[in-house]
Formats: sequence, C-alpha cells, structure tokens
Amino acid sequence: MGEQKAIENSRRLTTRDSLAADLRALGVDRGMTLLLHSSLSTLGWVCGGAQAVIEAVMDVLGPSGNLVVPAQSGGLSDPAKWKAPPVPQAWWQTIRDTMPAYDPARTPTRNMGAIPELFRTWPGAMRSAHPADSFAASGPNAPTIIEPHALDDPFGEGTPLSRLYDMGASVLLVGVGYDRCTALASGRTPCRTRCAG
Repeated sequence: MGEQKAIENSRRLTTRDSLAADLRALGVDRGMTLLLHSSLSTLGWVCGGAQAVIEAVMDVLGPSGNLVVPAQSGGLSDPAKWKAPPVPQAWWQTIRDTMPAYDPARTPTRNMGAIPELFRTWPGAMRSAHPADSFAASGPNAPTIIEPHALDDPFGEGTPLSRLYDMGASVLLVGVGYDRCTALASGRTPCRTRCAG
C-alpha cells in the first residue's frame, strides 16, 4: 500500500504515544515477554512508521520486558523447495553455490515486513543462529531466548519458541491473523494471545 492510500485509509493519526496507549488497553504491561507478529500497513499511516511501533512496544514493556519478533530469511533454503515464487530448476545449483552465507547482523528478513526488518538491526537486539527461521530479541532475557536454536526443527524444542513457552510469554498480533503466528507452528502456544488492528 502506498503512503497516500495509508493516509486515506487511516481512521485517526497513529503515533508512538497512541500506540502505547492502545497496547496498554489490550493488556500489554511492563516486564512482559512478548512475541510480536505485525503488519505495519494494516495500521494505516503511522507517524514514524516501524520505528514508532517498536518504540511504543518497548515503552510499554519497559527495561525489564523482552520483545521478540520472527526474523526469518526463507531465501536461505533449498531452492528446489521454493514455492513463493518458484525458480527454474536450471538455477538451483547456481543458487546453492552462490547464496551468501547467513550472517545474523547482515542477512535481511524475507517477506516479514518493515517492523521485523528494522527490529533485527535495533540497538541491543540479538538474532538467533537459524539461517532460515531466526528470531530477534531485545531485553534482559534476549540471550537466553534466542540461543541455542535447533536446526532440525526450527519451531520445536530447543528453539526460541520453546523457551518463550516455558517463560509464559504472550503473543501480540498487530494487524495479522493467527495464520501468521509462528507460535502455532510449534504446537506449544504461549499462554496469552492478544490481537490488535
């Protein structure tokens, strides 16, 4: 959606402060551990964009809270299994041979949206070592949440999702449905889910 359309579709001016107030009204609170799935475009026009959204969430969580977002880079997988979009079979081996190696600091997210893409580079944020299905986290428990990250089952035991479950984390869906919630892929959903937008 273009910026003009976002402005036209906005019911109100959304700011960092108004987002923080909305989050508090939903029950997001200081010190929580929160797994955020989001779509910036569904919020309409936000003054400050993805940065304002992240700052609003962190304002509400405070320094004792933990924010976690999926930071997946699905392009770092076998091209023979790519479906969205598929690539010609003649390209597969060249892609395998030339794809840059995963680097948590440099590898961009893929199809995750503006908020996760910005958050993975956020000062103090850490990113897990899974090359295709990583998570980024910020807060006092970030190191514990993101590592280790099992390679064989990226959403099962030994992963950020299993530790979020064990911590009693909450899931916040902002402008997305349950079909976007990676916690449901694990079969172990954190105890509280909140939806916004």
